[in-house]
Amino acid sequence: MALTLEQIRALSITSIHGRRLGLDINEMLTGPKEIRRVVTNATSDTTGTALPNHGIVSVVTTTNDTWTLTDPLPGVPVRLMTGSTSTGTHTITCAAAKIYSTNGITGSGVLMSAAGAYCELTGLSTAAWAVTSRASTGVTSITS
Repeated sequence: MALTLEQIRALSITSIHGRRLGLDINEMLTGPKEIRRVVTNATSDTTGTALPNHGIVSVVTTTNDTWTLTDPLPGVPVRLMTGSTSTGTHTITCAAAKIYSTNGITGSGVLMSAAGAYCELTGLSTAAWAVTSRASTGVTSITS
């Protein structure tokens, strides 16, 4: 069933900021159009630096580079992607956490090779990420 923004706002039972922001009976946010996310642009100049554990992280380089992903926050996703001019191999290793995927692979990093690679990780605990979405295994893989 499709709902308009005004219909969703009408579901609010607890006002936080008038009709523009509230909570419904299920304790879900109502009112905002969307939630703005942090965007981090990592380049060959920032290799070896810590990437945030939230928001959208874009890695764009033409060389083979490596970054470190800050340990997860439970329930918070981070979206890793390569830009359109990326031709190198991009390795993002976890500071200390492990990554679990649905095909039984447990790893400590994400390897993205080529433009269009994408991987979403969601924190299960402060020591574990879950792969919740990714591009084809040809351009995105979990590494040990």
